[in-house]
Formats: sequence, C-alpha cells, structure tokens
Amino acid sequence: MKKKVDLLTRVEGEGKIWIEVDNGRIKDVVLNIFEPPRFIEGILKGKSYEVIPHITARICGICPVAYQMSGIQAVESAFDIKISPEIEDLRKLFYYGEWIQSHGIHVFFLHLPDFYGKSSIFEIVKEDKDIFLKALSIKNTGSKIIEIIGGRVSHPVSVIAGGFTRYPEKKELENLLPEIEKALEDSIYFVKKFSKFDFPEDDLGDIHFVSLYKENEYPILNGDIVSNKGLRLSKDEFKEMFKEFQVPYSTAKKSRIKGKEVYTVGAISRFNNNFEKLSENALKTAEDINLKPPVKNSFKTILIRLVEIIHSLEKSKEIIEKYKKPSGNIPAKPKKSKGKGISEAPRGILWHEYYFDESGVIMTADIVPPTSQNQDIMEITVKQNLERLGISDTEKMVEKAEKVVRNFDPCISCATHFLKVDKSIKNCKIF
Repeated sequence: MKKKVDLLTRVEGEGKIWIEVDNGRIKDVVLNIFEPPRFIEGILKGKSYEVIPHITARICGICPVAYQMSGIQAVESAFDIKISPEIEDLRKLFYYGEWIQSHGIHVFFLHLPDFYGKSSIFEIVKEDKDIFLKALSIKNTGSKIIEIIGGRVSHPVSVIAGGFTRYPEKKELENLLPEIEKALEDSIYFVKKFSKFDFPEDDLGDIHFVSLYKENEYPILNGDIVSNKGLRLSKDEFKEMFKEFQVPYSTAKKSRIKGKEVYTVGAISRFNNNFEKLSENALKTAEDINLKPPVKNSFKTILIRLVEIIHSLEKSKEIIEKYKKPSGNIPAKPKKSKGKGISEAPRGILWHEYYFDESGVIMTADIVPPTSQNQDIMEITVKQNLERLGISDTEKMVEKAEKVVRNFDPCISCATHFLKVDKSIKNCKIF
C-alpha cells in the first residue's frame, strides 16, 4: 500500500510525501520534491560578479539576505577584499533582520497551527487575536531592519562587494529601538507560553548536528564548520567533507558527510553547538524553560527559533546603539581567482563557490542550500515517527508526516536551484 500527502502545506515550495506500507510495516518514506529547478548556477555563468547578490537573492523570497551574504563573501574572498568592522556589523544587523523575519514567519504562520490542532494561523485568531497581532509585529520588526539597510524587504538591492550602495543614518536605525524592545518582550512571552505545549515524542538520534562556530559569538555571518561529534573544518574544505548526490524522485540534491553519515543543519544545530554564546536574555529564557543542549526532539525547534529571535533582537539593539556610519566601500579589483562564502541562513549553513576570469566574469558557480542538506534527515525522521505512531489510522499517519517535515522549516524553492538530469528517473518506483 502506498499513501501520499498530495501537497505539503505551510512550507515554502512544492513537494509531496510518499509512504510505502508493506505487510503492516512502514517500508519506505520519500520526500518527493517535484518543484521545477531554476538553474541558478547556469544563469550566473558568463555574467559579471556584480550580479551575484541580485540573482541569488531571487532563489528565496524569505531569506534573500542569506544568499546575498554568502555570495558576496565568496566574491570578497576571491578578490582579497577586507571589509571594515563597521561594514561587518551592518551586515550582521541586516542578517539579524532576516532571522527575525524568517523565524517569525515560520514559527507563527507555518508551524504554530500544528500545536493548536488548526489548519492555519487564521483559525487560531478566532480564539486569540492577540497572538496574531504580536506575531505580525515581531515579523515586521525584522522586515523594517532589512528595508532600511537593503532598500526594500523582498530581494534587497544595496549589497555590493566591499560594502553597500547606501549606508543608513544612525537616526534611521535608532527609530527602530522601541519596536525592537516590544518585539523582545513579546518573544520572551511566547517562548514561555509555547514551552507548555505537549510536545510529541521524537529523537533525531546519533547524527551530526552541523553548524558554524566562532569562539566568542553565536555565529551568523561566518565561522568554521563544526559538528557535535568533533568535526571541524573551514569553508574551503566544505566540498571535501559534504558530498551531494541525486536521487530520482527529487529535483533537489541530498548530502551526507563523506557520502555516508547523516547530518542536519539549522536552528537546532546552531543551538546545540553554540548554546552558551546566546545573548543574555536568549540564554536566560532558554534556561528558564529548561531548554538546553543536546536537543534532539525536532518538534522543539519552534522554541529554539523563538530563542534565536530573542538573540537577534538583542544583538540588533547592541549594533544600533553603537552604530557608526561607515565612511565608504572597499573597491573591488577583479582577477582570475576562486572564492567561497558561507553563512548561517535561518534554515542552516548556506555555501557558495565561484570561479572568475581576469575581468570578474563568472566561469562556474556552485551553491549548496540548507534544505537540500536536510532532505535526508527529514525522510528518516518521518519514517521513525510513523513507526512509533503505528499505521492503524492512515489519515493520522499522513497528518503526522506533514507535521514532522514542517519541524525542519524546509524551503523547497531554495533546494531546487539545480538539477542534473538522470535517465534512471523513469525507473523510479513512485512515478
């Protein structure tokens, strides 16, 4: 017997889940990502390095800043551009705005209805209008940070190699402080409120939790790559360790450590590897609800993302209060070279690599998004949860599968940026 979730809801992008049952047992679970690929690497090839932040931002409407930051750091690495501390702080603020906005969208509008037994946030509003209003305010706080720095919320336009096309005045940013304070208060309230949910049983098991790592900072813009099991490497070693591969039922690639070991990226990995570096209120709030590493229950990622919102709001406030408008940009001097960039998108590690000719034209491009890295663990976790649940009620089985996938906040649209056509797809059992 085969059962399917016809179309995953409350996720970004298009996909299905196929569940195969054989003699009363879950035989296989497949996350069938069928959204057409957009060939972003191919589009970039032959174009100037200057288009990277503008084209890659189109990969995702919810996390364009992440694509811009990883991409522009690859350019700066290739051309030996060293930005000032003031520009780096402004980029962090820009990125924190995206964490606040993206986590806000996922926590309240995509994930929260699962814990209320509702189909959407609008069903929750009928019982508690205050949740919706506060949620919208938190999300909008992040959006305003992005807009002031980036020129607009969706697909910002100000990012260039060596800096930004425009630097905000201190007063523009200071005007956000009252909203940041209110969003911080509301986020702490929601962490404590949602910590009382009856979380389903779940255990991600003995896998690698992979994230960036910095000695004195909860990483967002850059850092080494680490795992809870002792892995540590630089961005230049990424492709040596993490091996991508294609499966016939998905337009997104999968990835494993050395092609064998399962891993996960995202908020849960950052939290497990960098817990003690959270901001003061984020750390205290997590400890108040006894949320401490190692967290292996994927359903509790709703709490972790709220903790990261608190962290992002506090760090945003710190940057704004000490902000000094940068004096200008560092000019780019193209040369024949290659560059790599890595950062922590809301959903996890996002890696870019580019080869340039002597005039800065892109010869090759390679982008590894977080959702494709999480596809394997999503399938495994759905299967484990269904085996634990049993299969006497197929409707509940399908409902459970969809909820587990949402725990990982997949951005399917991000994952389908590339496809190598394989003739063996015609033999895939689910088509």
